[in-house]
Amino acid sequence: MKVKEVIDEIFHFHPDIGDMQTCDTLKCGDPDMVVTGIATTCSPTAEVIQKAAALGCNMLICHEPLFYSHMDKTDWLENDSVYQKKMALLSKHQIAVFRNYDHLHAHDPDGIYYGVMMELGWEPYRDDDGRRPKLFSLPKQPLSSLMDHLKERLSLSTLRLIGKTDGEISKVIYLGGGNMSLQPTEYDTTKLMMETNADLLIAGELIDWTVMSYVRDAALLGEQKTIIQLGHFNSEELGMKYFCNWLKLLVDENLPVIHIPSGDPYQYR
Repeated sequence: MKVKEVIDEIFHFHPDIGDMQTCDTLKCGDPDMVVTGIATTCSPTAEVIQKAAALGCNMLICHEPLFYSHMDKTDWLENDSVYQKKMALLSKHQIAVFRNYDHLHAHDPDGIYYGVMMELGWEPYRDDDGRRPKLFSLPKQPLSSLMDHLKERLSLSTLRLIGKTDGEISKVIYLGGGNMSLQPTEYDTTKLMMETNADLLIAGELIDWTVMSYVRDAALLGEQKTIIQLGHFNSEELGMKYFCNWLKLLVDENLPVIHIPSGDPYQYR
């Protein structure tokens, strides 16, 4: 299959998003190039590109930007050394990069968060019916057990916590990506934590002085409240891993399809 044929199959699989301006385009590479292997990832870092090349994959399908802005515009980067080196790396290994963001989120349920739910094995415990799975009533368990499960599934050695660091949990909210509501609204994360009486919020990006401060106070005042803040990429990585299951059905059966985790961007000292 050629790069453009893989992209066509992906677009046929996804819902039609109409005339919406989308970032889901081929970011670099030859659309007529024959694909030798496909790697999916959340963030197409230089390290991921190197790993894809080493594994014989010349097509990379990512969820987040290749070039540091939502629409991946490059006119402002052309004289930057990091951009030049990353482009040289892609050119050296002849890797085509396609971004799958708007179309994957357009599924009902949302393709990323459905994938997260399935990879965590939480589908039987889903406690809502919205387009984006986020509320779960898990079997009651020690917080440490759930943390071990997250670390194993996400290949993380550490987690960042706010609030209680022990105790038992059951009601869980999963809000990956960016959920940075600044004002109290019906969608505000703090209100969601209150109204669902959740024990645990697993989040991507948050604002320190909203729900994070609420949970910190709640724990200090004796309530079983915890936040695990994964970061944006970590919180959506499993969605791109699960996307491989769909992708394998869309391409030639002999074409390798693998997932390369972006890796934890945080370092701890």
